[in-house]
Amino acid sequence: MIVLIRCNDIISDSRAKKYLDFFQRKGVDYRIIAWDRLGNSERLPNTIYCPAKSKYNQGGVGAIIDRLKWMWFILKTLFSFKKDLRIHACDLDAAFPAVVYKMLSRRKNYVLFDIFDWISDTLNNQGKIVLMAFSFMEWLSVKKADHFIICEPERIKQIPYNIEGRYSVLQNIPSFSSSEFLYEDAAYQFPESQSLPTLVYVGGFASNRCLAELIEGAAQGFYNLNIAGYGDKEILNLLEQHKDSPHIHYYGKVAYADGLRIMYNSDLIYAMYSKQTPNHFFAAPNKYYEAMFVGKPLITTNGIIIADKVRENSFGYGIEETLESLVELVRSLTPEDIRLKSEKAASLWKKYKSATEDYLNTTYSQLIIH
Repeated sequence: MIVLIRCNDIISDSRAKKYLDFFQRKGVDYRIIAWDRLGNSERLPNTIYCPAKSKYNQGGVGAIIDRLKWMWFILKTLFSFKKDLRIHACDLDAAFPAVVYKMLSRRKNYVLFDIFDWISDTLNNQGKIVLMAFSFMEWLSVKKADHFIICEPERIKQIPYNIEGRYSVLQNIPSFSSSEFLYEDAAYQFPESQSLPTLVYVGGFASNRCLAELIEGAAQGFYNLNIAGYGDKEILNLLEQHKDSPHIHYYGKVAYADGLRIMYNSDLIYAMYSKQTPNHFFAAPNKYYEAMFVGKPLITTNGIIIADKVRENSFGYGIEETLESLVELVRSLTPEDIRLKSEKAASLWKKYKSATEDYLNTTYSQLIIH
């Protein structure tokens, strides 16, 4: 039996959802261990939900306690299956309890560690004890896991342990059999009389993604903003503060296809990162490939790998992490600039549109099903 483990509701996680859809199409015996932290998401079939309530982007002692509850729940659930398991662990807080289970169980279990993020590189502002604990978890997970999936080839440089011969690459590429759900929708558009470009951000809200600057620029009328997602309370409060702005449409937490439709009805996709966070230099964001899928230019951060790729392929812009830099870029753009970059993004999609399905049907099937 296959067990997929991910510390969210799965519905809003485009990467995890690809695997779930694949299991259902293949008719394999699977279970999902998920964590709907707020307890308000749609319930999926064959899914066991951690009952612990928690906040997103929580810090401090509360975050540690909640994370321990989650990992303990994984261990208990894995032992309850009483059969050999092929475990797909999405990220460290799933991989660590999975390898502990593999070590303690007498069964023939297989652990695939899908490295969404190299966690210790996101903890550069934490204390030594916290960093040491996560570094140990990463070391043990890498030592005991059977195979690894990374999001981009460059991310192999981020892992300080040898996994040569034990990893494969699956980029964060949208996987849809059709793009018919991408259509012009007045619900996501602004009045033409404003004559302003529309920027869009769909995803998790975090303080290190330059979202406060993005919102403030729209509130000041430099551009329109479509924004959807959930997470950081300060970002949510800022959106509440500007809820009456004629230049901001906030849609809350949306399904993946709806998020792509919002992007399709915008002009420029916003995907900023922080160079103060080591993990962000190796960012492998969905939005890089989503921009190609919906045919829109991408705005990202100068000095990271994704900015180099965007420039190399001529379908976006790299800027500094300030509102001034963003406003300067937007003011410099003409409708023709945006149109040409959009066409370039759409043309690149041909190269990637079958990549996810090809990987799932070959490499992934051999790893996890057979």
